[in-house]
Amino acid sequence: MNSSNAVSAIVRRMKKSGSRKTLTFIEASKEIGQVFNIEYEAATMTLYGLCATGNVRWVDGQGEFVDEDECTIADFTGKPKFVSAEDVRHWLTEWSPKPQPSRREAVIDKMIAEGLNPPRNISWKMFCKRVRDECNGWLSTGRPALGFSDKQIQRVFKELRAK
Repeated sequence: MNSSNAVSAIVRRMKKSGSRKTLTFIEASKEIGQVFNIEYEAATMTLYGLCATGNVRWVDGQGEFVDEDECTIADFTGKPKFVSAEDVRHWLTEWSPKPQPSRREAVIDKMIAEGLNPPRNISWKMFCKRVRDECNGWLSTGRPALGFSDKQIQRVFKELRAK
């Protein structure tokens, strides 16, 4: 291995392979801002808070996972370069009352990676329900939100499978 350490190699490999396991700090801030309809600066401060409290795992510029207990406040500013996409999206799902169509493709892609292949090993009804559950894709009346109908989810699934 020609890298300085194993963590750096893993982070580089994830970035090269197009893996969505990490987001840059800027990408994550933009996603938070879009979901909550807040300014980029406020979204950045929210993300800094999540990283500082350990609710979102983060990686510094050298590809090192940072233990929040070992990082001082003075050293913290600007240090997170990449964050766990899973952690950020978990908190967005928990906090956002609105559907998150921007997450729909990522959730479907993750389910495909897990080996879920409707209708072979899961029904379309159950597959679509799981997608809506993970993306807050329900209206208050219990009906699917815009962009989360069974047909829409099936269309996105077929597009992703074709890639």
